[in-house]
Amino acid sequence: MKKQMIWAVLIVVVSVFALVSLKITTAPGSVLATEVNQPEHGVLDIRDTGAEQSIVTLRGEWEFYWNHRLEPKDFWHKDLTAAYIMVPSSWHGFSSNESDNSSYGFGTYRLLVHLPASDLGKNKALFLRAIGSAYRLWIDGEEMPGLGTVGSSLEEEQPKSHINLVFFQPKKQTMELIIQVSNYSFREGGINREIVYGDTVALIPGILKELLYDIFVIGGFLMIGIYHLIVFGMRKKEFSALFVGLVSLAVSMRTLFINGYLSAVLLHIESWELLTKLEYMSELFGFITLVWLMKSLYPREIHAVMMRIALILLAGLFLFVLLTPARIYTESMLVQSLLKTAVLLYFVMYVGVQAYLRKREGALIHLTALVLIVYATINDTLYYLRMADTVELLSYSIIPFIMAQAIIVSHRHALLSRRNDALLEELGAVNMSLEQKVAERTKSLQEANERRTKMLANIAHDLGTPLIGIQTYLQLMVMGKLSAGSNKMTGQLLDKTDYVKRLVDDLFELSKLESRSADFKYEIVDVRSWIDELHDKFEADITGVGMSLIKETSSIGAKSFFVRIDKYRMRQVLQNFLDNAVKFSKGMGRAINLRGIVRRDQSGSGYELVVEVEDYGKGLTEAELAQVFNRFYLNRENNESGSGLGLAIVQEIVEQHQGQVGARSERGAGSAFYFILPVSCEE
Repeated sequence: MKKQMIWAVLIVVVSVFALVSLKITTAPGSVLATEVNQPEHGVLDIRDTGAEQSIVTLRGEWEFYWNHRLEPKDFWHKDLTAAYIMVPSSWHGFSSNESDNSSYGFGTYRLLVHLPASDLGKNKALFLRAIGSAYRLWIDGEEMPGLGTVGSSLEEEQPKSHINLVFFQPKKQTMELIIQVSNYSFREGGINREIVYGDTVALIPGILKELLYDIFVIGGFLMIGIYHLIVFGMRKKEFSALFVGLVSLAVSMRTLFINGYLSAVLLHIESWELLTKLEYMSELFGFITLVWLMKSLYPREIHAVMMRIALILLAGLFLFVLLTPARIYTESMLVQSLLKTAVLLYFVMYVGVQAYLRKREGALIHLTALVLIVYATINDTLYYLRMADTVELLSYSIIPFIMAQAIIVSHRHALLSRRNDALLEELGAVNMSLEQKVAERTKSLQEANERRTKMLANIAHDLGTPLIGIQTYLQLMVMGKLSAGSNKMTGQLLDKTDYVKRLVDDLFELSKLESRSADFKYEIVDVRSWIDELHDKFEADITGVGMSLIKETSSIGAKSFFVRIDKYRMRQVLQNFLDNAVKFSKGMGRAINLRGIVRRDQSGSGYELVVEVEDYGKGLTEAELAQVFNRFYLNRENNESGSGLGLAIVQEIVEQHQGQVGARSERGAGSAFYFILPVSCEE
């Protein structure tokens, strides 16, 4: 139970961090925007804000002309009376006519921005999203790309909605923005998300980061879904794997359909009506499969009547979305969310608590993850209804849910392993030797699988980073922005491919060691002679880089000690220690100590050899020291080209000699890396 509590707390901590930091850091406007004066009565002055090279959010009071489709020329010749409206906000209820008090209609927004003189003639951009269901845009009288077709009725309007980045060069110190908006297709009309103005080079990275994060979510959950479907295909009785896979696919598709830009690029879907319908349907499909998942995990806790009610409600909502236009089912979003929340609350408050009280496997972890989904559902409802100034969380709350599934599956596999061990003990009298081999191999395979699972994310990251760089250069070549004969570009491409090759070589070496398929040629050697041999082997190399290698040895009495090693492999270990010592002590210390010490082992009945390499370089912090033997860990100072696998390979080699590795260090005072091997004594 304590282990479950620890896992539950970890899920909450990781989830809160992921839901807040990951989402907020992808916002191109709110995080990067400079705090400036807000527009008042349709005028914004940013001349004296020091924001010439920053991003400015045009949040504040704009001129607004309800039921008018105005163009720049109309402001020259007409005597217009402006109303004022806050941006971003819905224009719901803006009309003074009670019979026309809805989100449907059309109007024109106008804002005058006094720019710094340094902005004139510079490459600037506007970032727009969530504006009605169609809009037109003018900047300083020149029409820019809008979205959809603005109309005065449902029949005239052609809705469209996705992010829009408009590039331009200000020609006047007072910039005039005019946005003609209509909405006859969505529940909220008007400019519902902030408009951002800034330098092109400042806006694009934030937008790309947001798109890449959505791509990461789409691809990640797509792979998770496919993986679980494959598991179900191999094990037909694992219905929980089927439903986890379907939930993951639903999240992936919903994220794709929400992002109209990615849907247009990847699926060639331009219809706003179709995208909105697919978004709602994928979310409801995810809820339906989530209900079935709970049924497969906790069948005894779920009442059959409540199961039918939940499925009928969700299936009814699914058909409602399928058979009605967006303007109808989006208006009922609050009712839909209340029904979905009620279903979730039953599974959380009743099923989850019952499963926890009955001590079902993984119940507490599952309950914690479901609470996050309930919170995210409520948050998203308030967010989309403009009742809370937060961010969308539902897609991200599924992350801890999938983590919970992995924890539960691992927990069940662990229980299964323990049960198998108990069974093997009971059958030991029949065939002890065979049982022992099966247990050892099973444990070895489980440990290897766990290590590989932990390595997958690091491998994907370390291989993906240089490949993205290579792809970027190739795209620039195709676009004609880089010459194929550029020496600098060619050199960078070679560096990235060389890094990938080294990483693959190290991964291959590490995989052979972990799988125990690497060849070891053991021999018995005299400890003192071996230390002398190592010193003679590496002294010239160390001297060649302007440093000295100092040998220190100590033993117990006049006894002779012997160690069983593969000399080539252990030389590889020393080579890694010395390379690191040289790399991180250049310019700080001119001596490296090589120590060989024979001492009593911890039991006091035997002896062990400690071989240590000490430098006087920069040293490591306590946090770095705790991770230094982890796979893919890199101290980035003077180590940009490393793979992060060298010390992991060292650890595998030493452990296959029945030894252990370690390190001690102090920041600014150098480091010492050592390994310990068992030795035999001869009087």
